[in-house]
Amino acid sequence: MYWFLLFLGVVAVWLLVLALLALKLWGQAKALTRELVAAQSKLDAAQSPDRVRA
Repeated sequence: MYWFLLFLGVVAVWLLVLALLALKLWGQAKALTRELVAAQSKLDAAQSPDRVRA
């Protein structure tokens, strides 16, 4: 019984670590997506033909 509880504790800690890692990666992916969308919209605005040229 003791070994089983120890095993469950180790599994719980690993699941917690994996969940925190997944949350961190999810946040990074969302930030990267936001940056890519902003860069794409800037590029589209710069390439639009109806832009006033100086």
